[in-house]
Amino acid sequence: MQGCTHAPQTSGGRVYRPRKPRASALYRCAARHAPELRAGGRFGRRVEENVIERFLKCGNPQHGFARIYCDQCRHACILAFSCKARYFCPSCHQKRVLAYGDWVEANVLAPVPHRQYVFTVPRLLRPMFARRRALLGKLCNIVEHLFARFHASARPGTRPGLILFVQTFGDLVNFNPHIHVLAADGAFDADGGFRVLPPIPRKLLEPWFRKEVLALLPREGLVSEGLAATMLTWRHTGFSAHNSVRVHARDAAGRRRIAQYMLRAPFSLEKMSYDPESGTVIYRSRMHKTFKRNFQLMSGADWLAQLCAHIPDRFEHLVRYAGWYSNRSRGKRRRAEPKPAEITTREVDVREAARVRSSWARLIHKVYEVDPLEGPKCKGPMRVIALIDNKAVIRKILTHLGLWVVRIAAPRGPGPPAPDPPRPAAPILTYHPVPDIA
Repeated sequence: MQGCTHAPQTSGGRVYRPRKPRASALYRCAARHAPELRAGGRFGRRVEENVIERFLKCGNPQHGFARIYCDQCRHACILAFSCKARYFCPSCHQKRVLAYGDWVEANVLAPVPHRQYVFTVPRLLRPMFARRRALLGKLCNIVEHLFARFHASARPGTRPGLILFVQTFGDLVNFNPHIHVLAADGAFDADGGFRVLPPIPRKLLEPWFRKEVLALLPREGLVSEGLAATMLTWRHTGFSAHNSVRVHARDAAGRRRIAQYMLRAPFSLEKMSYDPESGTVIYRSRMHKTFKRNFQLMSGADWLAQLCAHIPDRFEHLVRYAGWYSNRSRGKRRRAEPKPAEITTREVDVREAARVRSSWARLIHKVYEVDPLEGPKCKGPMRVIALIDNKAVIRKILTHLGLWVVRIAAPRGPGPPAPDPPRPAAPILTYHPVPDIA
């Protein structure tokens, strides 16, 4: 049996090479500065600490793995468990994004034109949504009611088809809560017929959205009635609504890309660099209109704290379905469909279960054009034969494979400790804290 470091050869000369999460800049930053956040009490929520702990174990076979075996050539290897953390682990969240794009196109979206809408709130109000994340769901309710009101007035008796996504980040990973909507560019009749409608004008969307949000915040006790009334009179309020992106009915790949874009992670590893000598993170992105720069420069601890602000609470839903795409509507349509024969249903269920078990292989094949479940010798199919999570068994197998890493502390002898070896001079970096207002 081989370990994860032995990359199997695939067809066409391509090789599947398991990722090395501990070599990434994010892992090195989290491993060094997470204890600093914990000691300083800077984890605002228990879920933040849990996600980082799981991330530091992600892809490490010493915390569990699956055994994969080929019945034809008897080739075997192991694959380490992943953390499946949302909006933090780049690898696990990207798998979720790819799977969602395929699922939503096959099970939710109708083959009709779609349009993207984006609703943002002013910088003055954004910290309130960071302190009370439940308000993000109420923003979705406001947007849903706006679409229902428009369709009821434009074509009575019809329903919109909406998927609402909550995003809490800007280009520089600053806290910027806003709502993305993937909306059918028209309305659905009760019998399923679709009628194309003109997009909702921005001149109507922005005032409606502003009025409803400024009515919500006083009810929640977050702003006074006087401040809300004053903000309604401002010429530049900071509220905005955009609707310029449209996808044609036959563009299934375009609908899939927009859905994946709305579910994407808050940051990209390709834009992040970490200097272990100074413990500094540099994140490069597009030019920020408020910050007047295209980068973030901060300490590793501050960077982790900023990333933690985008981790959703446990069981918090950041994707919602409304109108024709709501769970209830799709359930009714599914129950109304004719059911196939019992034996056919059983066969389909078996095939579906096998597909779900190897979903990680399908996603890797989609991204890298290789198949990790293809035998490297006989090119036959490999299968998962065991899931190992017992610590004693894990250590025994990895020790046999030469993959068990043991860190031995230096013995403490009498006398003063030896001085640390000289370290190379770190590059001079300056850091100017900027309030998170954009």
